[in-house]
Amino acid sequence: MLSKTSTSRAEHELLLLGARTQADDQIVTRLRALTSRAIDWDYLFLLARRHSVVQLLYLQLQAHAADLIPQNHLARFKQNYQENVARNLVLTSELVSLIRDLSAAGIDSIPYKGPLLALLAYDDLALRRFVDLDIIVKKDDVFRARDLLLGRGFQAVLDPEQQSVVLRTQHNIQFKRDSGRTIIELHWEVVSSLFALSVSAGDVWQRLIQLDLNGEKVNSFSVDDLLFSLCVHGSRHIWERLSWLCDVAELIKRRKIDWPVLMDRAMQTDSERMFYLGLFLADRLLGTTVPDDVRIKLESDHQLQMIAQGIIDRMFSGTEHVPASPRQIFRFNFGLRKSWRGRARYFAFMLKPTDRDLARFHLPASLSFAYYVVRPVRLLMFDKR
Repeated sequence: MLSKTSTSRAEHELLLLGARTQADDQIVTRLRALTSRAIDWDYLFLLARRHSVVQLLYLQLQAHAADLIPQNHLARFKQNYQENVARNLVLTSELVSLIRDLSAAGIDSIPYKGPLLALLAYDDLALRRFVDLDIIVKKDDVFRARDLLLGRGFQAVLDPEQQSVVLRTQHNIQFKRDSGRTIIELHWEVVSSLFALSVSAGDVWQRLIQLDLNGEKVNSFSVDDLLFSLCVHGSRHIWERLSWLCDVAELIKRRKIDWPVLMDRAMQTDSERMFYLGLFLADRLLGTTVPDDVRIKLESDHQLQMIAQGIIDRMFSGTEHVPASPRQIFRFNFGLRKSWRGRARYFAFMLKPTDRDLARFHLPASLSFAYYVVRPVRLLMFDKR
């Protein structure tokens, strides 16, 4: 239950009680009891917005405590909820149109996260916030897909020479349109193999399922691949948003998970802490039910529990999101790996130039090797936190 968390403010507990799609009688009783207190509604709204869970919190407040909340504050939640619905509908329409164009050009694609995750984890496009669209194509099709996006009015953040560097060193390229309001992340891998071996695009393509999205049959990750990729993604970004844990919790709640297969994959790829950290946090903060053999893993790793406590402290550090520096991210992810081989791979990953490096320091193609020098210098000189 929620008493396992170390968060202290009533607003924090109220946020966690509301960050879900279903509430039993015990949760409803506690939610109403908290709502009856002198809640700082401005703080709660801003904290929910920081963690991209306003829509979920509004769902529970409206259903179970609307009579206890000042109407101006409830209206603020409702407006944000409605704005999220409108944005999601626009982005979903854009995604379906893009998938059709890619298919017509002979390019296979897999939408990742965004609307597909909303359907798989929430059964409702309105209950997940997404501000960009991620789509995976095969590596050989990246530049054809890029040209298609350019034809649809998108602009690449990097020039063609820089894109070639990123194709060798990273796993996605970003495109923007409508003054940055519409963002496409074009992937050829879920994540770099140096970061995690556990979710490779080659394997993902072999295990696809299909979902109906606005009347269009589209590819999607299998549930097991999606859950593992969510845990890897959350770890890569130090679980800075509660919404990412809501994705994990709701997916587990609604879908059948092949736990023995995922546990074996985590062990074989040195990804155990990346995988179990997401599960531990979902259990600790959102009361997610996991099998006994998984729970034994969670309770036996004291280092994992210490890491999780640090994440919880960051989550509830205030209403303003302060991004972790590359140095902080390095220390965190280095500590997640149990083997020295895994740590060496991650060290190599961190030395590879990113789109941020390329955008900050533009070099001619003949000097592209220098990005590998610029990268460690930038990490040492510009990111001190």
